[in-house]
Amino acid sequence: MTHHEQIPDGTAVRMPYADEPDDQEQTPEPRRFYRLRAPHIDKASVPVTVRVTPDADLYIAVGAGRRRMYLTPAEAWALWRCLSEAVASTGEPPEWIRVHVNPTTR
Repeated sequence: MTHHEQIPDGTAVRMPYADEPDDQEQTPEPRRFYRLRAPHIDKASVPVTVRVTPDADLYIAVGAGRRRMYLTPAEAWALWRCLSEAVASTGEPPEWIRVHVNPTTR
């Protein structure tokens, strides 16, 4: 295509990089952990952790290691939807849940 020809509207165009990225210089995205501790009547709290690793299933751990599972992103979305509806049907959310959960790398 010469510089005089027009590209039709809506046509996807990949713009070239000034310098192509060097694959060896890119660092892989680190895995992230999302954690929250749920209050417990008999104990201080119960840890809940979700680990997100790029290009891998999500890893969920509840409690001190006895309840763990891997979920694909699609399964995690389905669980999120079902769980949010189910939990919402039990009443108003408690105050301790009204926090922002920041990801950590460890």
